[in-house]
Amino acid sequence: MIWTLVSAVCGVHLDKKRKKELLREFKQKELAEARRKMCLWPDQLRSLHAFLAEQRFGLGIACDHPLGRTKEWIQLEGLDREKVLESLGEFGGYCDCEVYFNVTRDKFGWPEQDSAAD
Repeated sequence: MIWTLVSAVCGVHLDKKRKKELLREFKQKELAEARRKMCLWPDQLRSLHAFLAEQRFGLGIACDHPLGRTKEWIQLEGLDREKVLESLGEFGGYCDCEVYFNVTRDKFGWPEQDSAAD
């Protein structure tokens, strides 16, 4: 649909190869912007997820919608609390379960597992 709109507005017909190229460029720009907004590195995000999995979900604790465990992890890591919480919020991480389920490595183009961890 968007390509039809582009064709109508710009009077340009895009072939399939060019559409794929433009879509790939768009996705790369989105990933770059997401990485710019995220203050954690891939290994830090993996560590946070592991911490939340163990501290909250591993213990069978239902989410009561605070960021208590996330704040605990931030303190343990010695990171800037406000900066990290703002960054996580940019991606829908407003409570521990949302951090775990919404702020995932794939949103930044990072693989879920590093090759060194395999």
